Amino acid sequence: MLQIKKMRADHVIDFAAEELKEYLRMMMPRCGEIAISYEPNATDGFRLGLLEDFGLENEAADPMWDDVVHVDTTENGGILAGSNPRSVLFAVYRFLRLNGCRFFYPGPEGEYVPMKAIEPQNYHKLADHRVRGYTIEGDPSMEQVYNWVDYQAKME
Repeated sequence: MLQIKKMRADHVIDFAAEELKEYLRMMMPRCGEIAISYEPNATDGFRLGLLEDFGLENEAADPMWDDVVHVDTTENGGILAGSNPRSVLFAVYRFLRLNGCRFFYPGPEGEYVPMKAIEPQNYHKLADHRVRGYTIEGDPSMEQVYNWVDYQAKME
């Protein structure tokens, strides 16, 4: 049984854990139940938290504004971490993309989720830019704006 363990209580990390669970279930529908728990001292399963929770160096000049993404996983778990809670969500999406998930355009119909086993991944990166700016031209609906925001997070 796969396990997702949150190293700290934070609503963004909670969302990241739920997203990881949802996509892993789509990738491996026969993997059984995936449990999510809060375990700050966990040493197994997929562990989500800040770089400091794992004793990892944080090269961000300002951890609140600069995003560092860290992925170090095996088939059964590993570390998905970031310099701030937002970066943890980016780490989850990077892990999924490294495992073959594709997000072609906003909305669920723009996603490709392969049915396959998880592959080990190793990735660490400080974002090239602190600020990313986007614009949606025209007169978008609320659903289009929501899908665009969701899509952009997956592409970081």
